[in-house]
Amino acid sequence: MKLIGKSKKGSGPAESVESASAQRARIETLVAGRGDEIIQRTKEKISAELAKLALLKNRAKAMDYFDEMAQIDGPRAKEIEEFKAKGGKVVGTFCHFVPLEIIDASGCLPLRLGCGHHAPVGVGESFLGDPNLCPLAKSMAGCAIVDDFPLYSQCDYIIAPSPCDAKLKLGEALKEIGPLLTMNVPRVKEGESIRKQWIEEIKNVRDALEKITGKKIDKKSLKRSIIKYQKAHKAWRTLLTQKRKANVIWGRDFLLVGWVSFIDDIERWTREVTKLTKELKSMASAGKLVAGKSTPRVMLAGSPVVWPNWKLPNLLEESGAIIVSDELCSGTRTFYDPVVTDEWTERAMIVAIAERYLYPCTCPCFSPNVEREDSVMREIEESRAEGVVFHVLQGCHLHTLDASRLSRPLKDKGIPVLTIRSEYQDGDIGQIKVRVEAFLEMIEAGEDSLFEDV
Repeated sequence: MKLIGKSKKGSGPAESVESASAQRARIETLVAGRGDEIIQRTKEKISAELAKLALLKNRAKAMDYFDEMAQIDGPRAKEIEEFKAKGGKVVGTFCHFVPLEIIDASGCLPLRLGCGHHAPVGVGESFLGDPNLCPLAKSMAGCAIVDDFPLYSQCDYIIAPSPCDAKLKLGEALKEIGPLLTMNVPRVKEGESIRKQWIEEIKNVRDALEKITGKKIDKKSLKRSIIKYQKAHKAWRTLLTQKRKANVIWGRDFLLVGWVSFIDDIERWTREVTKLTKELKSMASAGKLVAGKSTPRVMLAGSPVVWPNWKLPNLLEESGAIIVSDELCSGTRTFYDPVVTDEWTERAMIVAIAERYLYPCTCPCFSPNVEREDSVMREIEESRAEGVVFHVLQGCHLHTLDASRLSRPLKDKGIPVLTIRSEYQDGDIGQIKVRVEAFLEMIEAGEDSLFEDV
């Protein structure tokens, strides 16, 4: 992310309290020449995780494409550089609330910046100044301040929704070093005033992108982008349906396919997902499964599981389970509810986009949030999951409270629940492994239990 110029007095509420030169000096002190080391450690972590995935039993050949895209300095990074060399603009996004259809219609390239990199966490923590923030926010901050960090350094602009305090303050901090638009995510979905407010937020994104590019987003380009992403949603749902029919894809691989959509060309990603689904269908017909029928079937929920932080998915599936379902914004919810519009006027499309990015969302930032409980119960039923594991990042209060709340109705239905609270580092693997193995033994024995946090 590139430093902006020195702010001027009267520039508004986002006015920086430090000059660009002072901020650069502060960042250089924090990074202290460790940028190359941090990038190298990140690449090594990705290579190690890809090596594990390559050894998975009966793994689909079509996963080779997603492995290649999962390398942050791989072919996709080179494509993005070529895009920028031709004058293209790259827009980074913080999470699921940013309307990708509008970014695409503007001619910009969207990159979702949520990451599971441990190496940048230390410098990110120093930059933000709070050791108690979740590692996701600290990792994103670290990536943003390290020069030439792949993907992050390629962003010309960032759109930052604020579903939680960590991302709100992360956006505020990054606004001091580069151009950024904050989106105000409502905490309540009900009421016409909330609906109007959110539509205005979506319009603010459109207006900001038009200012960046110097071009108006017309009806034709917006319609084309909506249809493009509708096809991606359809391909994802088809893959999900095939996944539920038979154990033909590991949960880790499914999550990786979802993460690649964060950075990939969406039309190519859609084609590759369709290709993967076709291969999985053939595998199911041939009885070539990744796990047997007696394998414990687990649902994963909670904080986003973001590449390459595959610690919990690895532990679950290496301990003998298969992740058959999830309630993650980095998983099933990646492309689950497409934009639906009754007419192709500009206003109707903007309203449809706003509704798609608010009402179907089951993020725990909302209250009341009956939809989230319903979604978890529905996923359990449709995937025939036998137990639920809540992944809670240390410092993620929303998902900590949500896991506690949802555990009660699950327990009432006799569904085993395990809550794992963890960081990005690997120091707690041994402890988590013991708890996971005990949890899976209880599932196999047909017992229900509510495990305390790890």
